Amino acid sequence: MSDILAQIIRETVAKGYQIEPKAFDLLRKIAESVDLAGLINEVIKQKSNDRTIREEDIQRFLIKKERKESIEEIAREIEEPPNFKILLNINKLKVLTGAVGYQRLFSSRYQKLLNLIKKRVDSSNLHTISEISSDRSIRVAGLVYSKNVRRGSATVVLEDETGKIEATAFDSSVVRSIQEIPLDSLVVATISSGKRNIFIIESINLPDVPEHIPNTSKRKIYAALTSDLHVGSKFFLKDAFQAFIKWLNRREDEVAARLRYLLICGDAIDGVGVYPNQDKELTISDVTKQITELTNLLEQIPSYIQIFICPGNHEPVRQAQPQPPISGSFAEPLTKLPNVHLLSNPAWLEVEGVKILMYHGRSLEDIVATTPGLSVERPALAMRSLLKARHLAPIYGRRTPILPAEEDLLVIEEIPDIFHSGHVHILDSERYRGCLLINTGTWQMQTSYQLNMGITPTPAILPIVDLSTLQVVTMDFSKQETKQQDLEQTHPE
Repeated sequence: MSDILAQIIRETVAKGYQIEPKAFDLLRKIAESVDLAGLINEVIKQKSNDRTIREEDIQRFLIKKERKESIEEIAREIEEPPNFKILLNINKLKVLTGAVGYQRLFSSRYQKLLNLIKKRVDSSNLHTISEISSDRSIRVAGLVYSKNVRRGSATVVLEDETGKIEATAFDSSVVRSIQEIPLDSLVVATISSGKRNIFIIESINLPDVPEHIPNTSKRKIYAALTSDLHVGSKFFLKDAFQAFIKWLNRREDEVAARLRYLLICGDAIDGVGVYPNQDKELTISDVTKQITELTNLLEQIPSYIQIFICPGNHEPVRQAQPQPPISGSFAEPLTKLPNVHLLSNPAWLEVEGVKILMYHGRSLEDIVATTPGLSVERPALAMRSLLKARHLAPIYGRRTPILPAEEDLLVIEEIPDIFHSGHVHILDSERYRGCLLINTGTWQMQTSYQLNMGITPTPAILPIVDLSTLQVVTMDFSKQETKQQDLEQTHPE
């Protein structure tokens, strides 16, 4: 036995502690590689009424030491600067007025979606509506002006730049497809002439996204995706969010150590005057002070973590979509944080080589309300409908206001690797044709409105994406604890 070990044992026994033989043997084995005095002191700190030092006490310390060294090694491994590009951030948009504005908007939508379809190998023999005749089947591309689904049939009015046509589907599979197609979407339909001058829809399809192999990061880096904090609301779970911040700063596990990005997809604050009697549900009744409080929280996040924020329907920006970034005096506190980036809604990012589409998700309400079989409990399925339509807010005239702009910037022209949304306060995910679709829940407990609507939110559960594999884990901060779980096990099919 070394003199140092003998001295430490004498001091430990003098303090009233006993050392079990197995613990003593382990101490002798590690005496040359560990600070024994520090080890014993740490073990004693963890003891209460138990005065016996056991082998498992020593092993627990060694595991904790090994984890700490591993985390420090990870930190050194990813000291490289962040690697991201902001691909789309809509600061300026040419807005037109009246009917002319919407005519230009829908013309832009039609042309953009038509160009997507024409890039495909199966897009040959595509005709205009004016070319439809009674002697042959013909494939046309048009916007869905109206539809009427009945038992056993469905009638659709299609429109392009050359005219309109009313056609009816009788095949059950085609009728089901029409039920799922949002109004004002572009479709490709095969139309033939039937009896009594009725045009028949033989097939109908949305633009959709092709199967693709998603981009992934070359290094193991994590991104946390979240939304709907609602800072300023009395329902904001501040303690849970603070627990998240503490977990980030402690970096006690690999996920926290490798996390370098935080994406906040709208409704970071609760706003003022967003809905009737909102003032009764606020702890901060001034928008500027809400943003200051948000800034106070975000500045506690380590500065090496890049934070991206797009607005939702509660931020002080225009409600019509697309929405610009938070700006002016409202944005000033946030712009003082060098790692915060204010984006539009929608926004496109490339993070560590992974293409991410951020869209707050207000139109999800319209999709759910008009599509049989969808519900707010599975928002990722509504997101899938948007991806199929290749448009973030296809339906005009319902709850989602759309700006009469010269160019339709809500068309999904690229294929995202990750489609990130929020708004409905329910955590959900789906994989579709190589795309990860994820709706990121909320940090707000159930409100009176949600209670009346029968909506049960999933608060303070944070999805985190490994950008090298696009696998998702969740960290549960709802009870100020970090319980990790695979998201796809949380929401099984």
